Amino acid sequence: MSLNSIRIRSARTLAVLALAAALLTIGLLSVSADGHEPPEPTLYEASDQTQEQLTKLTVEGAASRSVSYDGTVARFTVSLLRETVLKATNQGNWYLNQIAEAVAETCTAAEPEDAEPTDEPICISPNGLQTTFIRIHEEFDWTEQGRVSQGFRYENGLRIAIQGTEFAGGLVDLVIKAATDNVRFDGLDFTTSQRAEIERLALLDAIDDAQATAAAIADHMGYEIVRIVELSPLGSLTASRTSNESVEAAMDAAEFMPTPVFGGTESITSRVRIVFELRQPEAN
Repeated sequence: MSLNSIRIRSARTLAVLALAAALLTIGLLSVSADGHEPPEPTLYEASDQTQEQLTKLTVEGAASRSVSYDGTVARFTVSLLRETVLKATNQGNWYLNQIAEAVAETCTAAEPEDAEPTDEPICISPNGLQTTFIRIHEEFDWTEQGRVSQGFRYENGLRIAIQGTEFAGGLVDLVIKAATDNVRFDGLDFTTSQRAEIERLALLDAIDDAQATAAAIADHMGYEIVRIVELSPLGSLTASRTSNESVEAAMDAAEFMPTPVFGGTESITSRVRIVFELRQPEAN
């Protein structure tokens, strides 16, 4: 046998051995550690479902509730002009003390235990008088000789809060009588201790109003409400005042004319904005 023939046979033998080794390796790799064959690979097909289309609807709701006034706040300023700071201060303080004594004699810190519903209105002021500001400044006037000092202006601001509204006019008269022309009546406000609760109830009514409106719109368009995605209170507003109480009394024209004050109720309106998501119902 020639050398070339031996080389060819050797090459073929090596090729057969290499192929057998490769096949043996593939077989070993295909067997798992516990001797079981691995599962067939799973092929996932892309879903043909499209994302649900939703429509947003923004609705505002509003509702009002009435609340009765159960308190009064009156504001006054003792004001007078005198030649010197000392005179202005001394006389201003004197009138201020006159007011304080009159309020202390007339007003109580709580309703008397023996009070009857038919009794005359009384002044109930748990906090009494409160000072809001004190200032003294010089006032000037322009004349032919130039700017001339007119004296010194004393001002002392007072605030008094009372329960109820029945004695509101009597409180104004009480303070004016005590300080005569040296007091300025700055204003009268009615208050209610139930404001926060009424605002909360009105807000809940406003939410119901917005939901009812959204339901009506969705039904009209053939949609259905999926969910609420946003809810924003828009605040509360004080609307009208309806007078239903009067403290005006009949009196003789020659006497001091009492100050008539009319209390009543206040309308509180709450508003809310709600964003809904709607969808078209599936066809049967």
